Amino acid sequence: MKTPEADNDPHPRSISAIVLAAGRSRRMGQPKQLLVLSAKDTVIQVVTRVIGPLVQQVVVVVGHVGGQVAASLADQEITLAINTDVDRGMLSSVQVGIRAVEEQCEGYLICLGDQPSLRAAVIDAVLRNAAAGAGIVIPTYDGRRGHPVFIHRRYREEILALDPETTGLNAVTRSHDDDTVEVAWRDARILDDMDTPADYAREFKRAGLAD
Repeated sequence: MKTPEADNDPHPRSISAIVLAAGRSRRMGQPKQLLVLSAKDTVIQVVTRVIGPLVQQVVVVVGHVGGQVAASLADQEITLAINTDVDRGMLSSVQVGIRAVEEQCEGYLICLGDQPSLRAAVIDAVLRNAAAGAGIVIPTYDGRRGHPVFIHRRYREEILALDPETTGLNAVTRSHDDDTVEVAWRDARILDDMDTPADYAREFKRAGLAD
């Protein structure tokens, strides 16, 4: 495992964020990407507005509610990628996103479309370590790995060769210790995605909308 680099390292020149927003939201009972989280913003709008200024390209991977997600992001500069087989698992969305990025991309920032508590500071820390040469950068809280995760383009073919029905992205992120940096982070929100109504209530409260 590599050592995290100092905070004064510049960002990589060309990073594509891949925002995973193709899930069926079965536990939520409704499309979680489109739930309202502020006076006017949906969950996916909140997520992409945090990520957008820090990367060169934002690829949003969508599934069965892709048209509605696209409409909600009409005022943002994003690339929409469609996963027509979301039931093959999250890795299938990562693969769809990777295929959609610009050719000059140096690496991928893998983000969750249901993580509205994501903050720019953790993205900045991840990208600074990527700029210092790490091929894989993962934020952690109390030893637990969270998001967003950076993966260098050199792992592209390895990721695309995986079978999403039998494995996950951790087949790559846990296989290259000598090229991996774990960034210890002070905020447990890097672990928080939004799967259930209780999770939504938590994020709603964080957004200041709860009574």
